[in-house]
Parts: sequence; structure tokens; C-alpha cells
Amino acid sequence: MKRENKTQFALLGILTQYECSGYDMKKFIETSIGFFWSESFGQIYPNLKQLQKQGLIRKARTAEAKGPSRIIYAITAAGRKKLATWLAQPAEPLAERNELLLKLFFGSQLSREGVAKHLDRSREHNTALLKIYAGIERDIAAYRDKSPDWPFWRMTLDYGMMRSRMELKWIESAEAHLQSLVGHKNQGERQQ
Repeated sequence: MKRENKTQFALLGILTQYECSGYDMKKFIETSIGFFWSESFGQIYPNLKQLQKQGLIRKARTAEAKGPSRIIYAITAAGRKKLATWLAQPAEPLAERNELLLKLFFGSQLSREGVAKHLDRSREHNTALLKIYAGIERDIAAYRDKSPDWPFWRMTLDYGMMRSRMELKWIESAEAHLQSLVGHKNQGERQQ
């Protein structure tokens, strides 16, 4: 079965927040939904053309920029209806591809120091994410009583914060397992 193009829904959703260009959408993604949903310019621009062709978005105006003028898009009533239909459907189960877990699964082929470095990098990454999330938490606090979107922004932010905290706790557990291997040689250490 052909997978449904979810990029179109991300773009329609962004246009419910404000009228913007493809460039603005990319910047919006990087500072908001990019923590759990990424889109490249190579995905954004072809989808904008397709959405416009389907009558789901329209050119609102052209904005002056340092380079070429930028097209500012707006969502249409048909676009809102299509987004609402998709939002009401059950979400597909997460098909996660976690490179760290893949490397740990085959960790017997790596030295314990190599495994420890992977865990350290994950700790650094999640610690940095928590700092970023704290900044986002401060930034969105101003919208608490002003925007109907605030509770939903808060839900997604809570997910990211809880996930990072869980991963930090899991790293402690993984390091304990790694310490229990003292005296056992991994395949990666035997080959050296």
C-alpha cells in the first residue's frame, strides 16, 4: 500500500499558524516541530506547488527579500477541510529507526569504550535538548492565555522533555549493564 504524503499536512498545519513562504516554513519547522518532524526544502517546495495545484493553498502575496521575491502562501477553506480530515484519523504507529540502539544491539562487536562513547554522546545530546526545551518553555509561556494553540504546543514540548529525561535515565541503566561486563571481553576487544 502506498504511504500517504505527510509533508502536505505539516505544511497545511503551518499555514494555520500564519501566512508564510517556503523559506519561512523551513525556519518554523527548525524551531518548533523540527524536534519531532523534519522537512527539507526539497520536500517543502514541490509539496507547495502540489497543494496550490489542488486548491488547498493559494498565493497570498509576494514579499520582498534580499534575493528573489518570496511567495507568501495562505491556506484555503479546502485546505483546512483536508487538514481537519487528516487530523481526525488515527496516527500511524511509529516506525522508529534508532541508530544508537542498532549499534548497541551489535555492541558485542565493539569495545566497551566504544559503547561508552556512544552513551556519552547520547547523554550530551539529551542534556542539550533539555536546555533547548527549557528555552522553548519560557518562550511559549507568554502564549498561555493568548493562543488556543498553547495547550497543544505544551503537550508536544512535554513529550520531548519526558523523552529526553527517560533517555538520560536509560543511559544510567545501560552504563550499569556495561559495568557488569567487567572481566568479559567483547568481540571488538578480542579482535584488537
